[in-house]
Amino acid sequence: MEKQILSENKNIKKILVTFGQEEIDKAENEIIKEVNTKYTFEGFRKGKTPKAIIKMRMGEDFNLWIEEDLLHTFMDKLEEEERLLFPPDLDSKSHDNGKYEFELTIHTYPKVLKSNYEEMVVEVPESKEVVEKYIEDKKKELLEDNSILDPKDGPGEIGDFVRVLYTVVNDEGKTLQENKEQEFTLAEEDKRPIVQNVIGKSKDDVVEFDNNYNEKTYKYTVKVDQIYKKSLPELNDEFLENLGSDIKSLNELEEKLSAEGKEMFEKWNQDYVKNYIINELPEYVEIEIAEESIQQYKETYFENIKKDGKYEEELKKYESEEKFVEDVEKSATRWMKELAITEKISQENDITVTEEEIQKSIAAISQMWYMPVERAREVIYSNNKLLNEVVWDILKSKVADSIKDKVTIKEVEQTEEHDHQH
Repeated sequence: MEKQILSENKNIKKILVTFGQEEIDKAENEIIKEVNTKYTFEGFRKGKTPKAIIKMRMGEDFNLWIEEDLLHTFMDKLEEEERLLFPPDLDSKSHDNGKYEFELTIHTYPKVLKSNYEEMVVEVPESKEVVEKYIEDKKKELLEDNSILDPKDGPGEIGDFVRVLYTVVNDEGKTLQENKEQEFTLAEEDKRPIVQNVIGKSKDDVVEFDNNYNEKTYKYTVKVDQIYKKSLPELNDEFLENLGSDIKSLNELEEKLSAEGKEMFEKWNQDYVKNYIINELPEYVEIEIAEESIQQYKETYFENIKKDGKYEEELKKYESEEKFVEDVEKSATRWMKELAITEKISQENDITVTEEEIQKSIAAISQMWYMPVERAREVIYSNNKLLNEVVWDILKSKVADSIKDKVTIKEVEQTEEHDHQH
């Protein structure tokens, strides 16, 4: 097999692949062996049909089989040599004078012209503030879990604890839930309709409202079964002793919560910094990419969503079709930048993905999928796309780990705007 580059434009190459008679004979013999193993031809014992007879009986199908076999051989070798954005395009093929020739166009990962990720600044909240908030939240949670509930008359107010019985009927009149019990604390920030519609209502009051979900309407009938005035105990040594736990004093509680908070923050901080780097890394990269590759991405994307019947649904998210196309172009460029820089950093630092890391990731995925690990492993390994996604996510994470010491991590005071961003 000979490979010749006919032309090259940035990340696009036009290639001529030639197979000689020796390679053709080898492919023919392998196919003849497979045919003889699986099929029987009239007048011949199974496995004994001559090549000439098989070629004559199969006709053009035999030549197509040869072509597919030769192309498969080339593709295996190509994937070892090149990193491809898309499957190769077969431009032309020919078979004469004892050789097969194929002309293909390939889109490879683009070249990284420049990267300045060392200038990246990752802002994280000050650890002291986060730990202090963790301690206060845990104290509040402890008091809430041990609050004193006294039945009350009159309307439910913010802070009251309520038990309701609710019935749900769909738009076809079918009862989905009947007199289902639910308990909750009335809170302004809890925007669930079942909560908001009960505020101001008294014991035995009944409210009705519609709730729209996934373009369907559900009718709720809610009866207030009981309202309780919630009183929080005082957090002191006596309260802690009465809980019967190992913590006997307020000082011990704060020391324990402080240690938990620091451990929680450290883990959160590591994950946050890593995910921030993964997400922002393409913004710090310049690549050499052919416009044809961007066009190929767009055509493939639009073809797929139209085939799935989702084009109109996606289009509604944009002011115009032009804005939609523009966003897809940005996504294409960002994706190609991510591929190029991740590949470059992993090669420069000899970063690879081990089988142990894949198995650990599958175990975590199995929990999210609520299925046994063995079943998740079977699903992922039977789907090459899923397996590649698992490997790629691990590789990106390891790349982010490898460069996190080169970016600036800055602790900042928490503000409402910062909390919203993070």
